[in-house]
Order: sequence, then C-alpha cells, then structure tokens
Amino acid sequence: MGSITETLKPAPYGPAVHLPAPYPEKTLFPLSLAASQPNTHIVHLVSEIEELSSSEKLRTLLDKHGAVYFQNLGLKNAEEFSQFAHAFGWTAHEDIGNPVRRTIHAKNVATANEGPNTQPVYPHNEFGLSPHYPAYVFFYCAAAPETGAYHAYFEMLPGV
Repeated sequence: MGSITETLKPAPYGPAVHLPAPYPEKTLFPLSLAASQPNTHIVHLVSEIEELSSSEKLRTLLDKHGAVYFQNLGLKNAEEFSQFAHAFGWTAHEDIGNPVRRTIHAKNVATANEGPNTQPVYPHNEFGLSPHYPAYVFFYCAAAPETGAYHAYFEMLPGV
C-alpha cells in the first residue's frame, strides 16, 4: 500500500497483527499511518484528515482494519490534538452523567485518569451503564514512558 494521502503513509507498528479468516489475507489490525514528512504542520494534517474523512477513504480503512493508529504526527500539545481530532468531522461526544472526574486540556480533550501514575488503570467503561456513549474514541500520548503504559486493548489479540 502506497501513501494514503500526500501527508500520510502506512508505517510499521510492532503490536499490529494480521487478522485471521474471515478477513482477507494480510489484513493488519490496526492499520498504522504516519506523517510522510517529519515536522508536518498541523494545518496540513488537518487538511488531509478532512479530505480523508469527507471522501470516505477513512471509513473504508476503518471498515477493513477495525482501527487506525496514527503515529509520529508531531502533534505538540492537547490543542493540536484537538484540531486533529475535530478534522475528522465526527460529532463530538458530550459527557453526560460520567462519574469520572477529568481535567480538560483542550476542546474535547481530557485526561483519562486522575489516579497516581504508580497505579495501573484496569479495563473499564464508565459508559457501560448508559445509552449515551461515544461512536469513536481517540487516544493521545503526549510523552510515553520508557516502560509500560500500553493500552490493554492489545492484550485481547492473539500473539500480542
């Protein structure tokens, strides 16, 4: 697969796995995309995501791969991540009745957990008891630690 857009191209991602049948052979989960050029400006990323989303290319990639992992985009802060996430054009989720306290860092960008970083965050879903839940979920890591801090989502995949 060549470049998806002028700004995004497929990139290797260690935890990705090839899905078994009934998926087509060599279908990766998740598909990983990275910036084609280092230091791509947020304006260009936003423009490419808007095009990907409006042309249905993104929907096709999500349907085929189940998830898209964007890496090495050079997003500098929560505000740029917010711009990136809003470029998809999806209706933003409104937190209604969520008992979990979160620190807001930018429009629709908040912390996932306010607990101490010495304690694990076990699988949970605070929206599991509500009919009001997000259609899409974005995760953003501003600074990854040397060890740990992976998302438990991958624990359910065989061979990961």
